[in-house]
Amino acid sequence: MEEFWIITEASIPVFLMMLIGFLLRAFKCFPEEASPAILSIVVNALIPCLIIDSVIGNNALKKPENLLSAPIAGAAILILGLFVGWICSGIAGIRDKDGGGLKRRTFAVSVGLYNYGYIPFPLAMALYDTNTVGVLLVFNVGVEVCVWTVVAAMLSGYSLTKEWKKIFNMPLTAILVAAILNLIGAEKVIPTAMMDTFHGLGVCAYPLGLVVSGGVIYDLCRKENMIRALRAPLVGLVLRCGILPIIILFLAMLFPFSTEVKRVIVLQAAMPTAVFAMVLSRLFGADSALAFRVVMLTTLLSVVSTPIWIHIGSWMLDCQ
Repeated sequence: MEEFWIITEASIPVFLMMLIGFLLRAFKCFPEEASPAILSIVVNALIPCLIIDSVIGNNALKKPENLLSAPIAGAAILILGLFVGWICSGIAGIRDKDGGGLKRRTFAVSVGLYNYGYIPFPLAMALYDTNTVGVLLVFNVGVEVCVWTVVAAMLSGYSLTKEWKKIFNMPLTAILVAAILNLIGAEKVIPTAMMDTFHGLGVCAYPLGLVVSGGVIYDLCRKENMIRALRAPLVGLVLRCGILPIIILFLAMLFPFSTEVKRVIVLQAAMPTAVFAMVLSRLFGADSALAFRVVMLTTLLSVVSTPIWIHIGSWMLDCQ
């Protein structure tokens, strides 16, 4: 029970940061137009600094098994979620003919695309060590590749040849460069002042990102009706926060993952739907209103469900 409260205490600040962002937007302390610019700074500067700070000198990422198994697990968990969302869309009252199948594909993405960045990173830093944080970053390489291939293809029907360049963004580039530098022991020659700079900027990444995400949620709440057509979002809630975590954890028990990879899997299994699911739905002209409702319901429930699943998962995979 003591461990459960430790997990809960580590989770609360994450959601409080989002609440602060929500309230700042509600009281007009920063304009809606500022959100994209701030998120651009987070994604293109602060997160790469966090990656460099977490990966270089990370002994867990000197092991080939972590470099291979982590991104494969990330991609596999996302694809599993997409599959479960797809086959369960009928239970949600969604038929193939609804919107030419676009609503069904949006539902699958809303169930499958978990929050792999803004929530699990601060939790990993609070609950575990820097080795686990580094493995989490590499884990997300597999997720990013799937997002810009499988997920984007589901929502838009595009061919991979049209969008493949989006895979190579700043965070992914930083991961690849930092992983190579880590393998050759570059931490021994990089000046301390430079690493301190990376660290100072990196620790700002997810607090700032969470605050801005709270503001984005406020803007979405004003524009969308949460009450209308709740059957599909409620089914999505049950799948994302109830069914999928237990499936993921049972499957993870079958493989000889390292302790760090197990911890990352536990964190990701406990995550709500990513706000990015709604962003992608808008980007590719899918049903962004449906994605928004699933995002909101799972995020609200995750305040309670995330600590519970982390506690259960840590026990099941023996990776406290």
